[in-house]
Amino acid sequence: MMQAEEAQLQYMHLYKKMDAVYYQMAIAQKLTPSEMDIYYTICVLGDGCLQRDVCNLALTSKQTINSALKKMEKQGLLRLETGKGREKHIHLTAAGQQKSDACVQPIYIAEQQAFSEMTEPEREQLVALTDKFIRLLQKYGAEHLPEAPKEE
Repeated sequence: MMQAEEAQLQYMHLYKKMDAVYYQMAIAQKLTPSEMDIYYTICVLGDGCLQRDVCNLALTSKQTINSALKKMEKQGLLRLETGKGREKHIHLTAAGQQKSDACVQPIYIAEQQAFSEMTEPEREQLVALTDKFIRLLQKYGAEHLPEAPKEE
């Protein structure tokens, strides 16, 4: 039986390994992580999604995403359209859509294939246990750290 400390080390290693896989896929496509997050969100939610959607899905600050959006807009990859209040809708240009199709769509498809290789109970268990770990980490982090992230 695996002890909690051993499981903790293995889980952290796997977490870092998965993070590195996504980072390497972005770099291989000549994308920054923020650009990857923007294209990925549009791939999942569709053209016209909001800057807020990217921040929420990627768990990235508004400032970081805003900087990447401005850079991509200058490169002619997307255009920003003002919505209600301060909302910004993101629309890919033809060049941006072409880059998304070539760079991000293959990653999204790889994820789908990876999840398809798992049984439905395995997928449900992976999601449920990851969610449980995050909630517990937030709970105990709040007890031990003065500025720990709050539960969502």
